Amino acid sequence: MKGIRQSSVCVVVPTYNEIGNLEKLVEAVFQVYEENGITGKILIVDDSSPDGTGQLADEMATRNKNIHVIHRPRKLGLGSAYIEGFSMATEKLSSDLVFEIDADLSHDPKLIPKFIARLDEGFDVVVGSRRVEGGRVVGWSFYRKLVSGVGNRLARWLCSINVRDATSGYRAFKREALRAIDYLTLRSEGYAFQIETLFRSERVGLKVGEIPIVFVNRKAGKSKLGVKDWTRFSLTCVRLLLERISSLHRGKVGCTCNRFLEGEVTNVR
Repeated sequence: MKGIRQSSVCVVVPTYNEIGNLEKLVEAVFQVYEENGITGKILIVDDSSPDGTGQLADEMATRNKNIHVIHRPRKLGLGSAYIEGFSMATEKLSSDLVFEIDADLSHDPKLIPKFIARLDEGFDVVVGSRRVEGGRVVGWSFYRKLVSGVGNRLARWLCSINVRDATSGYRAFKREALRAIDYLTLRSEGYAFQIETLFRSERVGLKVGEIPIVFVNRKAGKSKLGVKDWTRFSLTCVRLLLERISSLHRGKVGCTCNRFLEGEVTNVR
């Protein structure tokens, strides 16, 4: 199998009303590809943005064969956008490494080689973390910091996720890792999707690493985070907690049955 550093890369970018950011992001990503000798593509998944983001994506795709676009009929959400993007990136575009990057310029594409280097060390999933040494946030309000902090604590306490920045949307996956978590069956929408991908990754035994990132708050456009997203996030954490409890219970029952069949349990009532 070819080494990670020679692998083909695809950056998946969900968009909704990002006409002021998209072109700058795409240029930055391709500059990183060129400067580091990376064979890479960009896949834009647009939810029928009324500001013309989808049309801009098409125009860029006519000028660059390594830009691909998925048009969706309406605003369907972040989770399903990534699922469709992962599917096209891994199956149709045959990409070995798949990235999640926000369209709002909050994630610095210059860090892509560091993600790849971490994957080359043997990790299956790498998360860009604002909560490890060297990571930080620039331009967030107290409310945003509070929401992010509470979200990460819920992910750790309820879902038993070990990653320190479980809500980060800057990530890289090996193609085999996406298949291992059976990404097509992920159920979460919005930002809860980020929690469920990590929950499954750790549950199936994938090696998950983190690298520090500096998250810069968007300068153009509006944040998509709202009360609906927070409600979905909280409900997803509770659902994953119940899944974890159910799994632990089945494991204990299975262990007891095995010991009984092997003659180790003599008093079963």
